[in-house]
Amino acid sequence: MTIAALALSAGTVPTQAQPTEPVRNIVLVHGAFADGSSWSKVIPILQAKGYNVTAVQNPLTSLADDVAATNRALALQKGPVILVGHSWPAR
Repeated sequence: MTIAALALSAGTVPTQAQPTEPVRNIVLVHGAFADGSSWSKVIPILQAKGYNVTAVQNPLTSLADDVAATNRALALQKGPVILVGHSWPAR
């Protein structure tokens, strides 16, 4: 969480390829034993920098269900997205 905030505050975000338009969307995915509110301190920082921020609320019922929830959130974004995830344990 802190690394993402620090990278964005410094204006550098590691990427593999340059998008054709600037990245304005960030999708945050929480890990197990947490929920979307675990990003509550990071979201306003990113929003203040002009990013559209979405925190996925994973159901934590299965990996497939969590992936489906994340994919739904990604499908709603307009333009390039930075996807930030927190740990998901093997069960």
